[in-house]
Amino acid sequence: MIKLGDYSEEVAKKLVSDLRTAGIKCDTRSHFKITHFRTDTLEGRLSQLKEVLKDTQKIERTLNALKSALAQNPEPDKFKELFLKEFNPMRESEKNQIAEILLKTSGNFLALDENNKNKIGRIFLKANDDEQSYHEVMSVLHRNKIEIGEEIGDRLDDPIVRVTMDLGKLGLGRDHPLVKSTIIVSAETEITLFVDEFTTIHALNEDFASEFYDKFPSECTKISALGVLMHDLSNRPPSGKSDMNEFANKCAKEFDNNGNIIITDFQEVASDLSRILEKNGVFKIKGNAIKWKLQ
Repeated sequence: MIKLGDYSEEVAKKLVSDLRTAGIKCDTRSHFKITHFRTDTLEGRLSQLKEVLKDTQKIERTLNALKSALAQNPEPDKFKELFLKEFNPMRESEKNQIAEILLKTSGNFLALDENNKNKIGRIFLKANDDEQSYHEVMSVLHRNKIEIGEEIGDRLDDPIVRVTMDLGKLGLGRDHPLVKSTIIVSAETEITLFVDEFTTIHALNEDFASEFYDKFPSECTKISALGVLMHDLSNRPPSGKSDMNEFANKCAKEFDNNGNIIITDFQEVASDLSRILEKNGVFKIKGNAIKWKLQ
């Protein structure tokens, strides 16, 4: 089998379904993928950040919403909603606006006119900004060792604040005392999908689900190109014979579709393809000689 690619569980499941419907054999293997992500940040007292940042209004607005929320002595599980309400008093109203707009088209976003689409888009952008601010205040609580529900005294008068920034725009180097980094190392499940080389010939039958070509253009190209190649390699030459050098040369082909050219080059794995075709009863290999079976 040949590796088609690595995918999320959801995408792999859809691909497998479409491939099997088209008669292409496939298999999957799951593994964990470790990702590594680094961002540049500034960390310091608010008073220190004001010395290097041109505008701290957003930070101060977030801190004011945090103070207001904490002043109401919320339970930890109620804190998020309370903070978001303080940060964006229009939050509930905006949710209702979205519901009213979508109700006009029974929830079909695509049926909305451009004005309503833009309105919903703006509300979603604000909601994303709300969520980002929540993560920022959680960072403030963590960096200042504040637990929700405890007395905070003056610890938020000039708190330690950590913000993600583009150092280039600020003209700061990584040697600046306020410049820090955040490195996130995480793992996620990834599915490696393999397809059976010989059955890619079925791609020529165009039995894929109608949306397959739109959703998976790269996979469609790879499978179709391999399928055409395997079909051509399976065709018995007039003599019924060949050798491995001739076979390897045939593993590189150029297809011209009204000036659109696809070049397939499988010469490096020619011996593997020959064994696959032999296994599927196309021909017999003896030493360097290939002899096709009668068709």
